[in-house]
Amino acid sequence: MSEVEREALHQMLSQFSSIQAVAIDGEEPDGTHYEYDRNLRATVKVAPDGERTPVQELERSFGPVIRKGSRGTSKEEITT
Repeated sequence: MSEVEREALHQMLSQFSSIQAVAIDGEEPDGTHYEYDRNLRATVKVAPDGERTPVQELERSFGPVIRKGSRGTSKEEITT
């Protein structure tokens, strides 16, 4: 690696430190967050005032789907 390439790489890598990481804490800006309620056996949305609302289930399955191919072989696909 030449000196010019090394300086260009260093310049590019130094720009990454200025990028702010996104915090993944599951809380919305207004203080709303989600919890699992063992009594309901479901995820609930908890508002800042303490109101708890069950979250509706997704209509789609994210599990693997096995389909038969044209020659009778099984193919596994992930559906979204």
